[in-house]
Amino acid sequence: MRILKVNDNTVRIFISFTELADRNISLADLFQRSARTEQFFWELISKARDEVDFSLDQPFWIQATVASEDEFVITVIKQEEQIDAEINHIIQTAFGEKKKNPRPSPKFASEKQWVYLFEEFEDVISAVRLLPGILQLQSALFQYEGEYYLTISNIGNPRKKKLAEAILDEFGESVMTTDTFLKEHGETIIEEDAVKILKRLEKKKRS
Repeated sequence: MRILKVNDNTVRIFISFTELADRNISLADLFQRSARTEQFFWELISKARDEVDFSLDQPFWIQATVASEDEFVITVIKQEEQIDAEINHIIQTAFGEKKKNPRPSPKFASEKQWVYLFEEFEDVISAVRLLPGILQLQSALFQYEGEYYLTISNIGNPRKKKLAEAILDEFGESVMTTDTFLKEHGETIIEEDAVKILKRLEKKKRS
């Protein structure tokens, strides 16, 4: 574990997946609020206070992302009241727009890119585990309003497309949005090769 103080308001805590396993915490656990993960988070903050003089004495935001195949990073950002209010306004506005505009009927917004919504992180893992190997596959994983969005492009030949679609439909739901919107309004968990990285992490976990 290593802690990087970016500035007085921001700290990044890097944790290896081995360290998580030693604490009996899985990648999915980190995205699900529980007494155990909350306790782990405050242990990290205590360590950050001792090592880099970072303490939380005001509202804050947390962003959790996969830094590499071996490491996870938690970014904690303290917010000023004015900034916090602005962010809340943006989120509420985006949510309101989502409620006013029902999803169009076509299954995919683009044949080049698919976007799938998953309610739970475990559903993402279950789907990714079964997806066929696709050499040129491009993918990313985002979180928005407590749900997970997997974007996929360069899906492969028609047979692999059909198989991938069946698997993704089993665990998630195709939605009409774009990675541009998710990058601007959500949190990026894995920016590139999300499927490949999650498959490798799941394989390491089982081995």
